[in-house]
Amino acid sequence: MGFIPDPLHPAIIHFPIALSLVALLFEFLARHPRARALETSAGLLMVLAALGSVAAVLSGQAARDQAVVPPAVGPLIERHEELGELAMWLLLAVAAVRLVLAWRGWFKGIVPWAYLALAAVAAGVVGYNGYLGGKMVFDHGLGTAPVQRQAPAKAGLRPAPPEMPPDSQGPGVSRAG
Repeated sequence: MGFIPDPLHPAIIHFPIALSLVALLFEFLARHPRARALETSAGLLMVLAALGSVAAVLSGQAARDQAVVPPAVGPLIERHEELGELAMWLLLAVAAVRLVLAWRGWFKGIVPWAYLALAAVAAGVVGYNGYLGGKMVFDHGLGTAPVQRQAPAKAGLRPAPPEMPPDSQGPGVSRAG
């Protein structure tokens, strides 16, 4: 087992989802005078969410190239890809706006609330896209071993061999009872 998970996309996608939601929560809490110290953490989390979204999009493109895609999932995967790219650009824009506002000292008054609304839209798009990704996996089995084995082989890919039942240890192996 290597250091890098295979498949990579499912391991990466949880970072932008969680980080954008926690950044949004921290930003909201930081509107209270006693929690202003959370502003710096919220900004850092949003930047990390944006960077994670780039990795999620790139790994998603690679995952699609390797996956056997059942015909029923085609429109859903297209929608997921489009929303993934939109979410990435939104998170990058939100992070850039956050950095500029903080750097220029404009993160005062009503500006943080407007920023909070923009960050909520970005986090909402990220969350909805995560829902679509879950539908592809849990409702349609995209990327799972049974679908990979049952679907017709794509060019250059062969279906994985069937797994042995847990009680079967192969020929010539006796079980001590």
